[in-house]
Amino acid sequence: MCLAIAPDKKSNSGTINRLWRTISSTPMRLLSFCALIHALILGALFVNDMAAGRVPDLPAYLSGLSYGILALLVFGHQLTWLPKKYSQSPTHYGRYNSIYLLMMTGLGILEAGIFLGNSWPLIGMFLLVPAWLVALQGLRNVHIWINSGSQSWSRQLLWLLSVNFFLLILSIAGQHYQADLLTLLVISSSVLLLWPLILVTACVLFLSAPAKSRVIII
Repeated sequence: MCLAIAPDKKSNSGTINRLWRTISSTPMRLLSFCALIHALILGALFVNDMAAGRVPDLPAYLSGLSYGILALLVFGHQLTWLPKKYSQSPTHYGRYNSIYLLMMTGLGILEAGIFLGNSWPLIGMFLLVPAWLVALQGLRNVHIWINSGSQSWSRQLLWLLSVNFFLLILSIAGQHYQADLLTLLVISSSVLLLWPLILVTACVLFLSAPAKSRVIII
């Protein structure tokens, strides 16, 4: 009796499936895709507020920019290129897909709150917290195996990102207690002061990677 069964070539051969596999193949592609979507949505909401003569909810917009869009771009780049440059195994799909899903949900709720003018942005920011925790743990796993010559920069990057995570918590507390001035000051500090330092440190860490090194499986 012949048990040969032809493979199902149609199940994963659709255009959408192929496109999604391409987008989700690395953390940088998937998280940058998420950042692009929400940058467009936040931009459209801001233009709509200005056109309607409404005062924009600056804490919500700046939170989406700092703790969402910029974070997605940095996490995507670091989780993709650091393992590659330092010859480690790639970031597991489950990790960066979890970051993507949490960020998509959190930013989506934040944007819905901006559009509806209610307290949903605070709920959205709460959902960004676990996304940050998953991403920071992934970067710590990479840091353990980075060579000693670059670990000082890796440690500095982790410290700066941890400070920014603390600012996220402060921003949530400030919005919860309606301390608008404190919240705006905290988020502005994140955008204008902390993120430039993070970006410079990430670039130095990337450029300081050795030309060749032994592959490490983590």
